[in-house]
Order: sequence, then C-alpha cells, then structure tokens
Amino acid sequence: MKSDVVKAVFQDELERNQRLVSRYERELENLPKGSIYKRKIGNHEYLYLNYREGNKVVSKFLGKNETFDSDELQMQLDKRNEYKQLIKKLKLEQKDLLKALK
Repeated sequence: MKSDVVKAVFQDELERNQRLVSRYERELENLPKGSIYKRKIGNHEYLYLNYREGNKVVSKFLGKNETFDSDELQMQLDKRNEYKQLIKKLKLEQKDLLKALK
C-alpha cells in the first residue's frame, strides 16, 4: 500500500518535471542566444552579438556602444543561460525519478 503511494508521488513529480522542461525549452526558442562582444575601432566601441549557427560563429552588428542599450539584451541572454541550467538540473532529476520508479 505504502509503495503505491510513493510510486504515485514519484510519478507526479516526474510529470511535473517533464512539464517544466517543456516550458523552459519553449521559452528558449523565444530568447536570443550568444553573447555580447565589444569591439573597439578607432575611438569608438561597437557592439556585436556572437552566436553559433551549426559550425559557424555569427557576429550580428548591434550598434555603437554609446547609442545601443545592451541592458535588455543582456537580461534576455542571462535568462536563457538560467533556463539552460534549470533544464540540465531537471533532466538529472528525471533520471533519478525514473530509477526510483523501477
């Protein structure tokens, strides 16, 4: 009897965990990837967004450092990294939950 209750709790936790992973993965699709890179040319600093597309590194020009506000973009990049770390943690938990259910 007790074993059935414990299994049900583990199963519920596994399902919750899978829903969270799906939600975070959907959020990742809407967030920019990469990192902001500053390049100094002459007396001016220019901002670029560097990210990978397959095996290539792409540098997307953002604008002059003085005119482009990178705070919002950096917050989105930080949120993306946070979600990636959460997904990694949740997938490790999923492995443990699947072992416990066997």
